[in-house]
Amino acid sequence: MAITQTVTAPAGTLRLSADRPSWTTIKCTPMHATFGAEVEGVDFSKPISESVMEEIKSALGHYGVLVFRDTGMTDEEYVSWGERFGELAPADSRRFPTKNLGDPSNLYLDGSIVQPGELRWYMAKETALFHVDTSYDARRARLTSIIARQLPPPGTGGATEFGDTRTAYDELDEETKLLLEDKVGVHSHFHSRRVALPNFPTFAALDPWKYPMSKHRVVIDHQGSGRKNMYIASHLHHIDGMDEAESSRLILKLRKKVEEPKYVMKVYYKQPGDVVVWDNTAVVHRAGGNEGEGWSGKHVRDIRKWMVYDNTPQEWGLNDRGTPKFLAGPIIQAKHDELYGKEGKVYDFDED
Repeated sequence: MAITQTVTAPAGTLRLSADRPSWTTIKCTPMHATFGAEVEGVDFSKPISESVMEEIKSALGHYGVLVFRDTGMTDEEYVSWGERFGELAPADSRRFPTKNLGDPSNLYLDGSIVQPGELRWYMAKETALFHVDTSYDARRARLTSIIARQLPPPGTGGATEFGDTRTAYDELDEETKLLLEDKVGVHSHFHSRRVALPNFPTFAALDPWKYPMSKHRVVIDHQGSGRKNMYIASHLHHIDGMDEAESSRLILKLRKKVEEPKYVMKVYYKQPGDVVVWDNTAVVHRAGGNEGEGWSGKHVRDIRKWMVYDNTPQEWGLNDRGTPKFLAGPIIQAKHDELYGKEGKVYDFDED
């Protein structure tokens, strides 16, 4: 029997926007009125049965974001679990040996913490904007997961914030919905850097129009729930075929819509071993959520991640299947070295 839940969110009481399926093993406690749940009932110290995996996948399709506390998984176990969701996107770090495990931490190889003024410090600024992972790639990732390894002290920040793009789409005015039909968004990793820090000389010197971009429909069918969803991000450079000014206004309108407090949920990592999994085709996310950076440059935030390719008919968007991944990082590093030399620290510009 399907159950409809209503929970109280900070912005008021909203009705959960779809009937919740019933599960026999896992227990999902909603974290927000319209999306997100904390999951109990999964013993990560033992092999997870296929039936439990199917319940997890079903819950992820419904809630968009799932949180698992104190899983106790090693890096190897965590990646093996990720493989059960689908094909993992390649990722390697020289900081640890586990294959297909990404490193979004604030640490260098020697264990030192990234400091203000360093390029990696400025590169990370874009993560404070709502985005979906790898929308700038021809082949998009559907699922992203983070596992906490070492956390900043409580009260200094380090949360991940999510925005419910499915419900935000549901509550758009009909005129905007009609306008968005069949619209194609064009995404660029260079663009999101500029949105985060428009006056940073390194980013300002790299024109997104000079580099490859990727195309994905703005409104997509979410495969896990059958609902419509806005596939938008800070990486969204323009709407294909629209006047530049009109395109910019529309993108800003959609971004501000999702940022309304009633669509936003914040997830704190409470201890090492906490895991969050989310669906990039159902939500957007950002680091911190305007809570300040009390940990940044001072405390270790060691988190690790995997991503799973979309594996739906929409996986490649409107891009040629097989298009290789375009790496913006080396180009940004080269431009930064050109401007500032190998030392590369930059303090003298207006971040606003």
